[in-house]
Order: sequence, then structure tokens, then C-alpha cells
Amino acid sequence: MKASVSDQNNLIDLQRIDTAISSANHRLKNLPEHELIAAVKKRSEESKSALEVAEAELADVSIDLRRSEVEVETVTDRIKKDEARLSAGTASPKELEQIQHEIATLQKRQSELEDGELEIMLKVDAAKEKVATMQSDLAGLEKMELELNIRYENAKTEIEKEIALKNSERTLVLPKISQELVELYEKVRSQNGGVGAALLLGNMCDGCRIEMNAIELERVRALDSEEVVRCEECRRILVRI
Repeated sequence: MKASVSDQNNLIDLQRIDTAISSANHRLKNLPEHELIAAVKKRSEESKSALEVAEAELADVSIDLRRSEVEVETVTDRIKKDEARLSAGTASPKELEQIQHEIATLQKRQSELEDGELEIMLKVDAAKEKVATMQSDLAGLEKMELELNIRYENAKTEIEKEIALKNSERTLVLPKISQELVELYEKVRSQNGGVGAALLLGNMCDGCRIEMNAIELERVRALDSEEVVRCEECRRILVRI
């Protein structure tokens, strides 16, 4: 196949544009924010689940605390009533003795209940602190996810602009190359990781980076400048400079 020197030079320009587009697409698919967002989302879901458990635990100990408070209040009220009867002095000596005994028993029970109430209060305080900490952590994760999403969208927009610009450049270059050469280029490019044309730098193919032997190099140099050369190793189109 033959192609003008201009066509071949334009083909290298096309390859540079396609390489830039491929690189931009790769960066777009592998933006670090994408992976970070996924990790933060996973942590957020785990934190939400853990928070639900912690809130349920807080609800349980809060119920226990209220139950304990009611028990203490009930015993306290009974003590007050007995003390009032004792102070009134209207009961018989035997009844007064029984009242005093009941007050002593109730006071002991009150002390036990208050100790239990204090223990439950400490559990409630610990549960509240745990919930507050987890809520704060979750809020931090949600804020981080929002910031990462903004960074991701900004980076995505910039890369998409770059791709759009390169596609515009590609549209301008394509008409400058013969259809036959473009078709060969596209075929070779699809078979060689997106690189269909490369420069011949001295005696080395810039595509596969393998040096050409002296005999082959001499043969290539003797060819007409419009002859389309292919690398013996990678079969990419070689453009001589």
C-alpha cells in the first residue's frame, strides 16, 4: 500500500489523539474518588447498622431506668405515708411498732433500688455517649462522601471536556488521511492495544520498542517515501521521519 508522506504524518497525529483519548478514558474509569466513594459508602452502611443497634440498646436501658425510677418512687411514697401515720400518733403501740418495722424494711429496699437505679443511669449515660459518638462518626462519613462526590464530578467533567476536545481534533484530522490508510490503521489499532501507527526512530519501532536489524532497516530506507511500512515484530504501521 502507498500513502502520501502527508497522510502518514497525519496518521501519527491521529495516533497521538487516539492515545490521548484512550488515556483520558482510562483515567475516567479509574478516578481514585470512585473507589474512595465506594469505601466510604460501605463504611456508612456499616455505621448505620451499628448505630441502629446502639440506639436499640439505649432504648432498652432507658426503659429499665424508667422502670427503676417508678419502683423507687413507689417505695418512697410508701415510706412517706408510713412516716405520716407514725407522726400522727393515732395508731396503737403495736401498730406503731409494725409501722416502724415496715419503714426500716422499705428504707432498705429503697437503698437497694437506688443503687440499682444508679447503675442503670451509668449504663444509660454510656449508651447515650456511644450513640452520640456513632452519630458524629456517621455525619463525618456522610460529609466525606458528599465532598468526594463533588471532587469526582469535577474531575469527571474535566476529563470529559478533554475527551470532547480530542474527539473534535480527531474529526478535523481524519479527512486529511486517505480512507484506505485509516481502515488499515483502525484494523491494526484494534489488534495492538489501541496503537496502530508508530514512528520509526532510528532503527527502533516506537510502538513495540524493538530495534530493526540492519538488513531490514536498509530495505526500509530504500523504499519509496510513500510506501506504507509495517513493523516486522508488532505489525504496526511505521512512519518514517
